[in-house]
Amino acid sequence: MLMPMLADIPAEKMTAQPIAGMNHPAWLLGHLLGLEQKVITGVMGKTVQEPLDANWWDIYGIGSTPKAEPKLYKPKPFYIEGLKESVGKIAAYIRQLSDADLQKPMPDADLAKHFPAIANLLIVLPTHRAYHTGQLATWRKAAGLPHVGM
Repeated sequence: MLMPMLADIPAEKMTAQPIAGMNHPAWLLGHLLGLEQKVITGVMGKTVQEPLDANWWDIYGIGSTPKAEPKLYKPKPFYIEGLKESVGKIAAYIRQLSDADLQKPMPDADLAKHFPAIANLLIVLPTHRAYHTGQLATWRKAAGLPHVGM
């Protein structure tokens, strides 16, 4: 559902906030990309094509405030390509895991604070993406864009 919801959002609306304080598409995508790249680098020990900026979590992390300032955010294709890469790498990783692998302790210290085992994190990932995709659906409605999906 995420990618079809993004298709008709013009670049100049990526930081629009039709309701004050609302999570806009650029923030939502950066937030998702941040966690998914953390999984790739911190759990899988792999690299990503476009690493994130050092201050990424200041802009997109939990408790950050989305701002309607385009210069603070990446271009729309950056997020889309990054999320396509991350979902592909994570799906391939999951397919090769055994039950024993899923029960291994979380190798990333930051993630281990919330997810003691690899399985705990992998269960949350699709829910996290779905939760924020729901926020994007709400943003679309507030922005006057048509319904996308089922």
